[in-house]
Amino acid sequence: MDFDAVITGDRRVVARFSEWPKEIHDGLYERIKKLTDELYGRVRALAPEKSGDLKNEIISRIFDDPEKIKGMVTLADKLPRSEYIKAAALEYGSHRSVKVRKYQRTIAEAFGRDISPTSIDVSAYSRMADVEARLFLRGGLAGMEEQAVAELTAVMDEKLKE
Repeated sequence: MDFDAVITGDRRVVARFSEWPKEIHDGLYERIKKLTDELYGRVRALAPEKSGDLKNEIISRIFDDPEKIKGMVTLADKLPRSEYIKAAALEYGSHRSVKVRKYQRTIAEAFGRDISPTSIDVSAYSRMADVEARLFLRGGLAGMEEQAVAELTAVMDEKLKE
């Protein structure tokens, strides 16, 4: 029987088989679910929290395919493109010029004095984005690799002895 426990990409723990052994499926599924839940908690704990939106967009999934069980922690599907761009800037950092579109703003204070609310137009401009990498997705997995492989191997050893 060919068995391989690996960490793939930045956020995945995968157990692969050349032939799926029915007798160990449940044990591996439960262990991968537990590891994925732990990774999910770690990623959410590391996610920057300004509005809380990013934490709500983080999801975990378990895939139970004929040849592998896969646990994954990632961003939710079907988010607006801008949400993925913001998450990528936080995960990997961003040090580039960003164009800001024109917009309207309401002001109620000028030169330190209260004024009646007035709407003003702000022209389009460019600014330098200087976002340091926060490593919330990749950082959650850091240090779990050896633990995950050890736990999956332990399940295999235990089930093969039975």
